[in-house]
Amino acid sequence: MKFTSVADLDHRTAADCLVLPFWKGKKQAVPAADYANIKASIDAALSTQDFLGKEGEVLILYAAVGQPEKRIALLGLGEPTKVNVEKLRRSHASLVKAVRSRKISNINILMPSVEGLPVEGVVRGVSEGLLLANYVYEKSKVESLKEHGAVILSKVGLIGLNKALMPIVNKYLGVTQGVNLARDLVNGNADDITPQYFGELAKELAKTLPHVKATVFDKKRIQKEKLNLLLTVNRGSHLDPAFIIMEYKGNPKSKETTVLVGKGITFDTGGLNLKPTGGGMETMRCDMGGAATAFGTLYAAATIGIKTNLTVVIATTENAIGPASYKPGDVYKSYQGKTVEIGNTDAEGRLVLADALAYAVKNLHPTRIIDFATLTGAMEICLGNETIGLMSNQDALADQLTRAGYETYERVWRLPLFEEYKEQLKSDVADLKSTGGRGGGSITAALFLQEFVDKVPWAHCDIAGTAFIGEHRRYHPKHGTGVGVRLMIEFLENL
Repeated sequence: MKFTSVADLDHRTAADCLVLPFWKGKKQAVPAADYANIKASIDAALSTQDFLGKEGEVLILYAAVGQPEKRIALLGLGEPTKVNVEKLRRSHASLVKAVRSRKISNINILMPSVEGLPVEGVVRGVSEGLLLANYVYEKSKVESLKEHGAVILSKVGLIGLNKALMPIVNKYLGVTQGVNLARDLVNGNADDITPQYFGELAKELAKTLPHVKATVFDKKRIQKEKLNLLLTVNRGSHLDPAFIIMEYKGNPKSKETTVLVGKGITFDTGGLNLKPTGGGMETMRCDMGGAATAFGTLYAAATIGIKTNLTVVIATTENAIGPASYKPGDVYKSYQGKTVEIGNTDAEGRLVLADALAYAVKNLHPTRIIDFATLTGAMEICLGNETIGLMSNQDALADQLTRAGYETYERVWRLPLFEEYKEQLKSDVADLKSTGGRGGGSITAALFLQEFVDKVPWAHCDIAGTAFIGEHRRYHPKHGTGVGVRLMIEFLENL
C-alpha cells in the first residue's frame, strides 16, 4: 500500500473513492467547509436512516458528475467522546472490507479531527486499521484468485494530513509488513514451511535487512552443541531440525540485548500421544506461530530502524511419528543438564523452548528474554482468542509488556507462577516431568520453562488462542493473525 498526503480536498488527485468520516448522529468529523463542494453528493443519503455514523458503518454512494472520484464512502466513527486509537483501527478496517468488496483499490480519505486524541494517535489508528485489514494470503490456491487476483488497497491519499507526519504512517507500514510476514508463515503449508525453509529465510533476511546477522545450526551442529531436547522431539521426523540465531544491532554501542525466543514446531501430530482426528491436527501448521512472531518482529524492527538490540532464537522441527519417535515415560537430558521425564509427547513445544532458553542464557548475554509460543490448549480455554497469556519472573518486565499490550490492543493477562504449582512437575525418575496434569496446565508449562532461564528477567507469552483464529475479526484475517509483532515493537520502542 502506498500512502500520500495533501493539504485539502482541492489538492487531491483522482481516486476510485472518496471517504468522508462522520460521528454517530451524522455529525461531520472534519470542518464543514471541507465538504462544501461535495455536499450535493451526500445530502440525500444523510437525510435518510441508511447511514447513522455508528462505529464501522460504511455507506458507499455514487458521486455527482464532475467529482474526481466515482464513489463516495461515508464512514462512521461512533461517539466522538468515546473514540480512541483502537476504535479508529476498527472503523477503518471496516472501510477496507467495504471498498475491497466493491473492487476499489485507490481511495482518498479525509482525515478526522478527534478532540482529546493527539494527532499522532489519529494517524496511528487510521493507518494501522487500513494496513492490518488489507491482507490476503497471496499463495492461495482458490481458482478465482488465480484467475483474477485478490483486490487489495494499493493507494491511499490522506487529505488534511501534514506531510511532517508521514514518517508515522511509514513506520506503521513497516511494522505491518512484519505482521504480514508472520501471517504468511503461519498460513503456509507445513510441507513448505519447514525447518529448512526457516533457515533459508533467516539467511535471506540477513542479506536484505540492515544490521542483521544470521547463524543457522544444522543437525550436525545441533548434535555438537548437545541441544538434546530439540533432537529428541525431532526423532520422529524425516526432516532435520534447525536452530536459528538472528541478531539485529540497532544500538551497537549498548550492551543491552533483548532475546526473543520462538517455538518453531512446523507441524505437530502430537507424536506417539497422537492428536485425535477432528481434534485440531489439521490446523497444526500454526504450531510455529511463536517463530513467526519472532521473524516478523525482527523484520519490523530492522525495517523501521528501532534503536535497540534484538536477538531472535528459533528452535524448529516437526513433531512427527516414526520408528524412532520419542516415547512417553522415557527420560532425556536437556542442553542445560537437567533430565526430563516425558509426560506426553504432545507437550513438545516446551522441550524445544527449554533448550533454546538455556542456550540463550549461556551464550547470548541477554538483558531480558521473552518467548512466544502456541504452547497450551489450556490457554485458549482460559483466555479465548482475544488475549495473550503472560507469565513472568519479574514484575517490571510484565508491567512493560502489559502497557505495550494496551497501546497495541494485543492485550496480555498475567497468570501466577506460584511455587506450589511446581509440585505437579516432580518426577520419580528425573529432575523434572514435562507435564503437570490438567489443572493449571498453562501455568505448569511456564514453570517448566522457568527452570531453564536461571535468574535472567524472563516473560513467557502463550499465544495458543491468538495466533490462529477460525473467523475474520475486525482487522485480523481468518487464520494467521501475526499476533505479538506489534506488541513487541511497542515494547522495544519504550525500553
